[in-house]
Amino acid sequence: MIRKILSVIVMFGMCVHIGKAETTDPELTALFKQQLDTREEVQIQQSMPVELDAGKPGLEQAVLWTIIGPTYWRNQLSIVSKQQNQWQNLATVPITGMVEGFRPVQTTGILPVETKVQGPSDPLCCPTQTQVLYFRYRAGQLQEIPPGSE
Repeated sequence: MIRKILSVIVMFGMCVHIGKAETTDPELTALFKQQLDTREEVQIQQSMPVELDAGKPGLEQAVLWTIIGPTYWRNQLSIVSKQQNQWQNLATVPITGMVEGFRPVQTTGILPVETKVQGPSDPLCCPTQTQVLYFRYRAGQLQEIPPGSE
């Protein structure tokens, strides 16, 4: 019974989460799908052109996307680049919490991502506390950096 209740909560949370999806390039979805198990799906939440690595020609694309499994979901942040007319995944890291979206890239090249996390009295389906995570992409590596060091 508890398992069934948890499954319903997870599915409800996933539906609330997926409601923010944007229409995106099917080639980009296919790129992420290559990384998944056959039972998993890709849902792109938001993408935005960014210039994070001056050594790369053109702009990179920051993409917030979700791996959707049979009874779970996991958020990811990827930096991709279109080279020779084909998407390449430069780096991917997991994101904690429910993704709200990007904040503007800082002049230092830091990419802030806003998420919602569980508050002390929040039900499992509905986190309410805003948390901003900060990421830096440099030399082919994407890493979360502590707040205040951006």
